[in-house]
Amino acid sequence: MITALQRKCDVMAEIVSLESADTGWQATFEHSLAGKFTKALNEFFSKITKSKYTSAGNFLQLVSYLAVLVIAVILPLPQFASDKEGLALVVLAGLGLRILGNLLGGKEKYSFTAMDALIIGLLAINIVATFASRYFADSLIGLAKVVVYTASYFLFSAVLNKSPKKVILVTAALVFSGLLVSLYGLYQYKIGVAPLATWEDPTLESKATRIYSTLNNPNLLAGYLIPLLPLSFALTAASFSARRFFLSLFPLGATAVIFAALLLTGSRGAIIALGAIVFVLGAILFQWLYVEKPKTRKLLMAALILLPLIAAAALQLVPGFEQRISSIFAGREHSSNSYRMNVWESSWQMFLDNWWIGIGPGNKTFRLAYGLYMRSGFDALGTYCVPLEIAVETGIVGLILFVGMVFLSLSRAHLTFWQCQTAYVRWLAAGLAAAIVGVMAHGLVDTVFYRPQVQLIFWFLLAACVALRKFCQNKNHSLNHTA
Repeated sequence: MITALQRKCDVMAEIVSLESADTGWQATFEHSLAGKFTKALNEFFSKITKSKYTSAGNFLQLVSYLAVLVIAVILPLPQFASDKEGLALVVLAGLGLRILGNLLGGKEKYSFTAMDALIIGLLAINIVATFASRYFADSLIGLAKVVVYTASYFLFSAVLNKSPKKVILVTAALVFSGLLVSLYGLYQYKIGVAPLATWEDPTLESKATRIYSTLNNPNLLAGYLIPLLPLSFALTAASFSARRFFLSLFPLGATAVIFAALLLTGSRGAIIALGAIVFVLGAILFQWLYVEKPKTRKLLMAALILLPLIAAAALQLVPGFEQRISSIFAGREHSSNSYRMNVWESSWQMFLDNWWIGIGPGNKTFRLAYGLYMRSGFDALGTYCVPLEIAVETGIVGLILFVGMVFLSLSRAHLTFWQCQTAYVRWLAAGLAAAIVGVMAHGLVDTVFYRPQVQLIFWFLLAACVALRKFCQNKNHSLNHTA
């Protein structure tokens, strides 16, 4: 039954991944005005330089790769919690260097995919929503942010293109940075750091220390750590699978520390995300062991029964954590739940009134429009639900494109895991898929997704899924050609 289910999943993933459209999209781009302009520009530079500056092009491509590593390390620094323009400059500079390196004849070439088409489509609908918005000036600010995040995807995608080694190194840089942030958070817990605001409803929950590390907000810290946890686990699993046990010690330790820090944020959205991550990784591991290691099947069946019981028993040992989970289901009896429900209802009405192309991008645009719909006393910076936020800002078209991006990346990660025999590539694909699911699960109840510390990692996840799939396809093609 498991193998039959896997075959059905493979067929579905092949369809949803839109891999059959990659070649067509590449051809469409080459024959488009932008493609012809790019080709003409390349020919112009090649005539001028006559291959004299190829080494300079290679160097600039290398510098753009280093820029990505720098972004991975500096994301959680406290100055970037408020200075978002600094990160934007690093992203735009990195992409600019990459483009210049390509024009000067750098050896790394980029091939377009269907994912690129969806992302360009999402950017296009944001532009349309901006120019159609009643709050044009404020929407332009939101559009500028969308442009930067779109640029980050193309920077990550160009740098990681078909290179699992670069994916591993950037992932390791993210995990290392997350480890340091988590250790500082654990130190805050040890000294009982004072909260920066009233984070929980005192009528329902016992007061407990909620860490926020360098990001000054426990929910933002949780949003930052959520994708790093499955990535760290993936590095551990890959090292074990490749029998590099010594190398597994760092990601194994990082996984434990990040997991502890994630729980100590006290973020209920993080608890939901953690459940989604455990479910995805558990399902992948169960299916892989069931198919590849038949001798473990009895043990797997026993684990399906025992692990939930162990988890339930563990909750009884941590009363504060149990209360935090139970508050998720408290409905309007919990002030934070009630606040979000009111915001969701008002935001849903906003969407219904602007369902085609939305109100325009950006939190400033949202606040101006939200004032017409909000219930008295329930002001908000966003919808506290990422899909709803996208629908409000860009309408049904933007929502469809965004959902398509997510499912395309998950489908390619699925195909990579089951079709690539390289241990690091396989388990990284699993970690990337779980990280995307975790970020989206958290995004259902919070809007920290729109902070650069979370959003830049999200675009890295999408680009890495595409890059690993390209590597897998090229490797399979080479093997078939040799055979």
